[in-house]
Amino acid sequence: MDVDLRHRGLAAVGAATALALLAACSSGNASEGAETPDADGDLGGTLTLATTSERGLELFTEDFEAETGVAVNGTYAEAGALNEQLRIQITSGTAPDIYRSAPGYAAPSSVLNLANEGVLMDLSDQEWAQYVPESFAPLQQDGDAVYAYPTFGQAILAFYNKDVFEEVGVEPPTTWDELVEVLDELKAAGKVPIALGLADNYVIQFLTYALSATLVNGAEPDFYADLEAGETSFAESAGWRETFEKLMWLIDNGYTTPDPLGMPGDPAMQSVGSGEAAIVVMPSAASPVLAGFFEGGEDRLGSFAFPASDDPEETHIPFSPDYLVVNKDAEHAAAATAFLEYISAPERTAAWAEATGAIPALTNADPVDNGLNRSVQPYLDSGRTTPFANHAWPAGTIADALMTTGQQMVSGSATVDDLLEALDAAYEAASR
Repeated sequence: MDVDLRHRGLAAVGAATALALLAACSSGNASEGAETPDADGDLGGTLTLATTSERGLELFTEDFEAETGVAVNGTYAEAGALNEQLRIQITSGTAPDIYRSAPGYAAPSSVLNLANEGVLMDLSDQEWAQYVPESFAPLQQDGDAVYAYPTFGQAILAFYNKDVFEEVGVEPPTTWDELVEVLDELKAAGKVPIALGLADNYVIQFLTYALSATLVNGAEPDFYADLEAGETSFAESAGWRETFEKLMWLIDNGYTTPDPLGMPGDPAMQSVGSGEAAIVVMPSAASPVLAGFFEGGEDRLGSFAFPASDDPEETHIPFSPDYLVVNKDAEHAAAATAFLEYISAPERTAAWAEATGAIPALTNADPVDNGLNRSVQPYLDSGRTTPFANHAWPAGTIADALMTTGQQMVSGSATVDDLLEALDAAYEAASR
């Protein structure tokens, strides 16, 4: 899967949450009619589209069809199944006009992999392209060419049970020292401070990326450029070492689930909903799933940026988009770009994000007034966001190394040095 979130509750993070939606219609070449405007000025024809969920899109499709004369023929599937289907269609030349793609190099069907294959349309001349956040550039651009439309964003945050915080008398921390004080008070009150379900190996990514956003991307902003140039390594990075040392410090000092390797992801979230635990760190697109475990629903679910240093102004958060791309050989290319133009209106960008429990991805979007967006907006405004680390890595094998050796580190059969060396070996192999 493109973000290595291999779990029924979170597998479609960035799009669907708990259930895959499979529409009955085909994404094959079923369109008829010309793509040039007809006598009434409409585009006409049938736009084929494939993505992970109809959620959000259904707000606009009917009006777009009425205003343009274009019919939208959609196929919707869980991310892993969709990726496999698209690979076959891309190879055979039958890919839809528009389809979902993951950021960077996260999967074979991710934006930059497809751009390197020459199968995507350059969208840099589109009006909305000027409103793409600068931090997204490494995930969707090659030089001046822009190859993807960011539909919405998701952030990795600390989600907490408001009732537990109120019962214990603590507030969301903004520094590492404040975090430790809050965790101590939660622990003293008999609560599991941080629920950690490492029985599902993908979960180790969440705390790792939350910490490294500040300690690596924020403190060592040239790290990835230097890594690509062969001038540094994971093992030489003070930020990556501190990331894993702090992760292990939290575990070793009893601030997480007592046996994290024995706890799957869903029960970890359930423990926060029940009040047995206080905090869980995870991508925001899964927050509706988490809210479902709360008796009071999303009203009792809070969120904050996970601090990794003692200066609040240093805190960065992982923030990555989900994408739509346009087939370079789209049968209805004009209809495809018209559709992206339509959904990029500030009010529609915001409405789509709100409908999917996400964050607007374009900088000119109308504000969304809810707790999640209030947590993220200050970091967007100040430019303190970074892509999920695995989205910038040149292959999924590096995330695999993190998950495999990371679990060994937690079990005690590997060290921080072993994990850093494993990441370096995976990066070197992927860069050949």
